[in-house]
Amino acid sequence: MLSLLEIAERTQTGPKMAEKEWDMKFFQTISHLAKEYQIKYPGDEYWFNMDDELVDRAFEAAIDFLVEMGVYCISTNRVVKFTKEEILEAIHDAPTEVIMGEGRDVRVFKQRKIEGKEPLNFCPGHHTPFTEDLASLVVKNFAQIPRTDFIEGFNFPAIDGREIIGSPMEAYAARRQLAWMREGIRKAGRPGLAIVYYPINTRVASLLAGMDPDYGLRRTDGILLSLLPDLKMEHDMLAAAITYEDYGCFKLSGSFALAGGFCGGVEGAIIEGIAKPIAATMVYHDYIHYTGVEHVQSLSAQKILLQPYNWARSVVNQVLNTKTHVICMAWVIPTSGPGTENNLLESAIRCIEAPINGANLYAPRHSRSRLNGGQTPLEAEWMLEVSDATIRAGLDRVRAGEILKKIAAKLEGRQPEQGYLIQECYDLVHHRPSEQYKTIYEGVKEELSKLGLAFI
Repeated sequence: MLSLLEIAERTQTGPKMAEKEWDMKFFQTISHLAKEYQIKYPGDEYWFNMDDELVDRAFEAAIDFLVEMGVYCISTNRVVKFTKEEILEAIHDAPTEVIMGEGRDVRVFKQRKIEGKEPLNFCPGHHTPFTEDLASLVVKNFAQIPRTDFIEGFNFPAIDGREIIGSPMEAYAARRQLAWMREGIRKAGRPGLAIVYYPINTRVASLLAGMDPDYGLRRTDGILLSLLPDLKMEHDMLAAAITYEDYGCFKLSGSFALAGGFCGGVEGAIIEGIAKPIAATMVYHDYIHYTGVEHVQSLSAQKILLQPYNWARSVVNQVLNTKTHVICMAWVIPTSGPGTENNLLESAIRCIEAPINGANLYAPRHSRSRLNGGQTPLEAEWMLEVSDATIRAGLDRVRAGEILKKIAAKLEGRQPEQGYLIQECYDLVHHRPSEQYKTIYEGVKEELSKLGLAFI
């Protein structure tokens, strides 16, 4: 695999290109390849891809796309180009598992199989905003979930009564975030649990401020360093990737594709959804990725969108799990907030998909999170229950698809709900949902059990 120093050099020597020119070439190339490789949605009856030949074609389309495009560096307005041989070498050299944490909290985070039968790896939160008064208590509650493999940080608008503006405040906020994370996992009795820094900002000062084995990131922890949409990278993130690689931390990437932009429809988004984690592996040496295909309307909680995005996610994850070493995660991001039936039903769809698609479980949160209103530990535990019940029931793509259709029918015509603040629907002192939320949860669980999920 190419070294990160080689990548840094190519950001300075690659072909010059205006960003608008890149965007247009991106759209034209991905649209052409989607047609050339006959990537086409087969219809709403297919919740999972059943065409093995499509897996082969989509992989070849993504490789051709990376060879033609490369990755665009917005810091230098240059294109980092790769040969096909370099891309295939990176795919081969990437690990299929990452060791994280220390002491009795060491975990192995692994690539999964399509329709696999092993319990999935699991990140219960956060990747959402909380106020500093709740910080360590919230972390404690999520870290108390025994299956937790790592836990990600959170953002916040103010610290010590001051708004977070500019690099000095961002660097301080980064250190406070990680100190709260360390305090929370200690309170949960899991001091060795891996934590992942959720960047306050992508400026290099805030990215590097958290390296501190005593109060911040240890060498057994990680950091989220994602490519930007449309295969774009930046120097500050690359500087952090180089530094953290030398320090010893593992790295994550948000590697999903966004339909509706320069990808066009889901067909183009499938190509980027395959190419993006491969590119992130090459330019930042990210080895764990939350993957798939989303749409801006669902990410902004405007509308509950299911098909064809469920099918597209299955194509992407089938390719990545059978053709590469990418360690996939399913990002569970319902359009409705916590404390609602919609939230649990939307989450259930993604958590039934996860073991079928070979994707580990990642940070459930309202897709348009508000401060203290993005997630509770109940949704995290719900992810585990649903994915385990899917595996226990022995569901394959056909049977799982039938269940997803029935859940989708229940959601038809519904609108996203804002949901409740964590203090309104969850008791953080006693680690349990409110009685109202518990009743909703038990009702949804009973309905899904009748549909064929094998809960304990």
